[in-house]
Amino acid sequence: MGAGAAVAAEWTKLTGTGRARRAAAGAVVLALAVAAVFCLTIGPTTGVALADQPAFDVLTASLLGADAAALVLTVLAAAAVGGEYTTGMVRTTFTATPRRGRVVLARAVTVVAAAGAVSLVAAVGAALVSLAVLAGAGLPLWDAADPAVWRAVAGAALMAPFHALVATAGALWSRSTAGGVVAALALLVAPTLAGWVPGGAAVLPLLPGEALHSLAGIAGPEGPHPAAAVLVLAAWSALALAAADRAVRGRDV
Repeated sequence: MGAGAAVAAEWTKLTGTGRARRAAAGAVVLALAVAAVFCLTIGPTTGVALADQPAFDVLTASLLGADAAALVLTVLAAAAVGGEYTTGMVRTTFTATPRRGRVVLARAVTVVAAAGAVSLVAAVGAALVSLAVLAGAGLPLWDAADPAVWRAVAGAALMAPFHALVATAGALWSRSTAGGVVAALALLVAPTLAGWVPGGAAVLPLLPGEALHSLAGIAGPEGPHPAAAVLVLAAWSALALAAADRAVRGRDV
């Protein structure tokens, strides 16, 4: 099977069922709900009333909804691989495409594309929720012409495809859904763990969480430069895929 056919087959497996489409829709709905909760409770949770919050801060609070959607999409990505190993369908996949590295790459392409599309919808929807909350309260709105706004939205949308890719690689490496979820969560909590270790702050620019924040424009002055952030994410993605590729090549299934 050629590369194009492998991508098409993986896309069909990943998105071709009603269950997958319902899960994607559920992730978007969850994003909107979480965005509304964070916007409406921003006063009690921050100690600063909604009326005194900068509009941009309300926007960034709403984008936590996109983070919630990313968690759902990450679990779904891992489950798609884990399910194949549980049912034995992975044997059919590797029989149809004996070049296993091509399967790994095709799955990575489809997961990034699908998770990215759903996450972008979730992030834009979450941003619109913040706009509705501000308008409903009669407060100034964030400026849709401000590049920082859409940089924040785009940055929030990047979380899902990256962590879904890591979850996919982890599931291929471990041959289980749990392994994929643990791999993604490990990178998700890595910045917090680094903060607990003496000198851990020095490694923060090398972690994907800080890179994602940099691309979203919310990393602060100590965050990595956006160009460096892109390299960090690319390096982590390549490392994850290389580990998955080596694992699937080194065993019978």
